[in-house]
Amino acid sequence: MTEVEKIVNRIKSNMTSTDHTQDQVTQMEKSTSDICPICNGTGWELNKETRAYKRCKCYKKEKMQRLWKKYGVDPKDIKKLNDYVPIDEIQKEAKGKAVDYVKDFETIVGNKENGFGLFGQPGAGKTHILLAIGAALISKGIEVVYMPYVEVMRELKATVMDNEYYIKFSSNYMKARVLIIDDLFKDKLKNGNLVGELKESDIKHLYPILNYRYLNNLPTLISTECTPDILQRLDDAQAGRMLERCGDNIIVFTGQKYNYRMKKFMR
Repeated sequence: MTEVEKIVNRIKSNMTSTDHTQDQVTQMEKSTSDICPICNGTGWELNKETRAYKRCKCYKKEKMQRLWKKYGVDPKDIKKLNDYVPIDEIQKEAKGKAVDYVKDFETIVGNKENGFGLFGQPGAGKTHILLAIGAALISKGIEVVYMPYVEVMRELKATVMDNEYYIKFSSNYMKARVLIIDDLFKDKLKNGNLVGELKESDIKHLYPILNYRYLNNLPTLISTECTPDILQRLDDAQAGRMLERCGDNIIVFTGQKYNYRMKKFMR
């Protein structure tokens, strides 16, 4: 290789290195554009007067979003309450109660009857309504955690031997400002009929969450294929607490006419 060729190769090498560095800078600018300006991405906020640190608001927000996305739901992609189209008076009532719940939440949250319950027929849009309530509350800066019953119960049972993780995971649902429990007791029903009973493992993992929230007056929103009657047959005491907390914010869907997922296959 001649001296000229060596110089040319060295120049090319420097150019490649410079381009690579610029790419890294560009990537860094993109990744830092979403960093919280309060804590600079550390998750800890410094009080300038006391010099003490506390968790930044962004930490709770990101943690909440991770819990939603963990089960394939992104609050930003949830259909709004306006997208729910009622076809009869029961559905109009359900939508109306949901709209009022969001609008009056700051007043409702201080009451004993601060829950919300949708019961009965699968395919009626219960999950749509509850998730829409959750997304609307999140947009108002309120912490809402989503708990798909079957999936979360499965993970609680699978991690019970890892005490540190179990307590941390369970407390996400236990202490959330607002909790949405979706498809409660789904594994106990088939075609609207009770086919199973509450087992010791169900009680061990679920009841501490429900009891903590009841005793601390934390709002819990529930969707379930159980009717209130079936819920009472599963556990009369726990059903009584759930229904008590929901107060007037209860809707029960009955009959196949509410199963929209199957409607296109039915004549």
